Amino acid sequence: MECEIKLALDSASVNQIKKIPLLRAQDGARPEQREHVDRYFDSADFTLWQHGFALRVRSEGTRHVQTLKGGGTVVAGLHRRVELEEEVSAEEPDRAVFARQLREALPALAKQLGKHDLALEPVFVNKVKRTAWVLALADDLKVECALDTGELQRGERTLPVRELELEMQEGDPARLYDLARQVHEAVPVRIENVSKAERGYAMAGAVAPRAVKATPVTLRRKASMGEALAGILRNCLEQMQANEQGVLAGEVESLHQMRVGLRRLRAAMAMVKDLVQLPAPLADDVEWLAGELGDARNWDVFIESLLPGLPVPDEHKPALARVEVAAREEAERHRARVRSAVGSPRYTSLMLGLGAWIAGQGWQQAGQPAPELAQKVGKTAPGLVRHAAARVRKRARGIDLQHPETLHKVRIAAKKERYAREFFAALSHGKKEVRRHDMLTGMQDELGLLNDSVVARELVGQLRDRVPQELALLGFIEGVLAARAFEALPRAGKHVRRKLRARAAF
Repeated sequence: MECEIKLALDSASVNQIKKIPLLRAQDGARPEQREHVDRYFDSADFTLWQHGFALRVRSEGTRHVQTLKGGGTVVAGLHRRVELEEEVSAEEPDRAVFARQLREALPALAKQLGKHDLALEPVFVNKVKRTAWVLALADDLKVECALDTGELQRGERTLPVRELELEMQEGDPARLYDLARQVHEAVPVRIENVSKAERGYAMAGAVAPRAVKATPVTLRRKASMGEALAGILRNCLEQMQANEQGVLAGEVESLHQMRVGLRRLRAAMAMVKDLVQLPAPLADDVEWLAGELGDARNWDVFIESLLPGLPVPDEHKPALARVEVAAREEAERHRARVRSAVGSPRYTSLMLGLGAWIAGQGWQQAGQPAPELAQKVGKTAPGLVRHAAARVRKRARGIDLQHPETLHKVRIAAKKERYAREFFAALSHGKKEVRRHDMLTGMQDELGLLNDSVVARELVGQLRDRVPQELALLGFIEGVLAARAFEALPRAGKHVRRKLRARAAF
């Protein structure tokens, strides 16, 4: 299985990368330079791509290698994929070789096709000059470096290719992060979570940025709590990075799902705060990113959910339209800040730092690790969930309707308990557990609406400087939101007390 980190470069960085002492070939060996042409093939409806795989034939002079690759995971830039390759005689795929590769990589699809061939046709071409060399570093770490420059072609369209690949040959894959971080410190780069195949398929119209929700966390019952924590955090990081392209493309729901992924990661760290703490620099950067995402999401909710439902008289509709324009401009300003943040060196440092800390289980190096981390996850998890549930009950007992922030604290605690239950869902499937999860979800949704009204009033206050000519309408909107919150408070308080009488199960 291939294990590599890809780093995207700009045109200026390509020459700088070659001069970094860290990346110089060992023993005076000269880097090997090759030019190759990759031709990608698929069916007309992109069957292989829909199953997460790509088929290419790489040509170097008269030599041709056919590769079927895909599956696996990408976490903080670290790619792990299935890669099956075999030498063939021409630039076109060898049908017999493809049949063998398909049976090994995608047996279900091979069985579905039976004796029928998958009609293959060209999708795009990747023409690249590759400079490759091997680094032999400390601790028996051997890494192949490959600098790719060239372009992707589909018809008349082209896209530039400028990538540095760091592929593990021997050693701990987690050490790749350390190498990538040192490269980033010398020459700013971006983690490239999108493969050349995905970029090429996007040119063909088979890929579009889309919002990616969290996937279930896979846990082994025999795993230690430390191993389980690493799996949980990887899952959160995967969700964040799966939404990067959508965020950079301005896709609103992708921004929301990236925020959810970060929120889940923060909830996981809060869940184990008595056992593990993020290093301070990483914790600071996590809070920075959370602030950028949160501000943008608040404006999106304001525009999409609150403004359309306001009971504004017809004669004030023109004024409302002007307020909406100002709100959309403010929302776009914050989305632009998020795009700038996600494209920044600080974000790359954060992702590489989190990836290294998770992959290397950094909590093991931070003094004496808590003994619970070495216990089986099935022994430690129930206590963590019960502690989260106890926090919800404590916050619920402290509800004071004269101070709405007490309900906000209940909402946050309920969200953390729900995430904790989702993290360990593979260990418990009882009916009481499902009912508790559903109850927390419903309560969080109801309290979330109340919180949205509170946040919206703050945003209306910010709009006063943007559209001072509409102060009367803004005052009316604030009054409506205040009345809604006043009416919802008793109902929400009663709902929370009723729902949380029963003890939580796990």
